[in-house]
Amino acid sequence: VVIVNSVAGSGKTLLAIACARLLTAYHGYDGAVYIFPTVEEGSLGYRPGSTSEKESDYLEPLHDALLKINENPRQAISSDISKKNGTEWITARSCTFMRGINLENKVVIIDECQNLSVPLIKRIISRAHDNCKVIILGCEAQTDIPIARSGFRQLIEHLTKYDKVVQCELPISYRGWLATAIDKL
Repeated sequence: VVIVNSVAGSGKTLLAIACARLLTAYHGYDGAVYIFPTVEEGSLGYRPGSTSEKESDYLEPLHDALLKINENPRQAISSDISKKNGTEWITARSCTFMRGINLENKVVIIDECQNLSVPLIKRIISRAHDNCKVIILGCEAQTDIPIARSGFRQLIEHLTKYDKVVQCELPISYRGWLATAIDKL
């Protein structure tokens, strides 16, 4: 398990996606799963469209990261077309629809973890078997839910007690001085 608690614009998602690509291509993992919170979770069911259409609004960070590592999101992300063409290697799903899922031999990326409560974090991580590589990304300064509801700090304090867990920080925002300044507000 790798936990990354770093500033906005530091490249957390980009590095995680690049690592996932290498691990799936060269180290025997059976693909990757990109999991993201939906802050308006209760309203997802009431929006028009399919689950994929509802979740697509949250996939911009994944698309950007894939493009930066020279991967075509339409080919890399699991869909009917990418499955048919044999090019899929990453599945994108919200934490909303994790019940009953088993994650085996996957690289599991949990993005924007600061926007997850302890029960949601447990819902996600409890799906991962021991043969998964789990990468947890967050920025405590960018919490979109009430800070008291965020389980990210509790997760860090709990999991970093274990030998198989590493915490790292990326202190530089590559977006520039303004992103850095506002992150400290």
